[in-house]
Amino acid sequence: MPARRTSFAQYLLGSLSLERPPFFYAYSGMWLHLVLSLVLVPLLALPFLDSLSYLVIASLSLGIIVYSVLAREYGLLINIFSYGLSLAQLTPLKAHHAPLMMVAILLALASCYLILSQQYRRYLREVFGDEHGIPLWIAGLTLLVIIMLFLYGLTLVNA
Repeated sequence: MPARRTSFAQYLLGSLSLERPPFFYAYSGMWLHLVLSLVLVPLLALPFLDSLSYLVIASLSLGIIVYSVLAREYGLLINIFSYGLSLAQLTPLKAHHAPLMMVAILLALASCYLILSQQYRRYLREVFGDEHGIPLWIAGLTLLVIIMLFLYGLTLVNA
């Protein structure tokens, strides 16, 4: 019977060892933040759907911040801007800065891509001894989404 190989999800979450990688804490922190924040939304009498969209970006940004601190990838701390801006949109004093929110979304999306591509390359190297990265079609689709969001943000600035 062939030896069972670790899947990418098991590798990211460290489910096969007692030592948890930084991605596990980032992922757990992201979901914990989102769940606890959504509990507070009705208590603060905030509109649910608007709050949900801002809290998803804030939770994702917080997860990236946690990952950057634990993995010592301090360049990703730029997501503090995304986190703060997303939470600022929930306050009554919010300014409708849709272009800035687009920047926050682009930062979070690009950071996620960087983290996942780096982790996937490391996974391939450690598990399979392969040096290839993320397939080209995934990189191309991610780049296309980032460009489309950027162009949408430009239309918001001109409106």
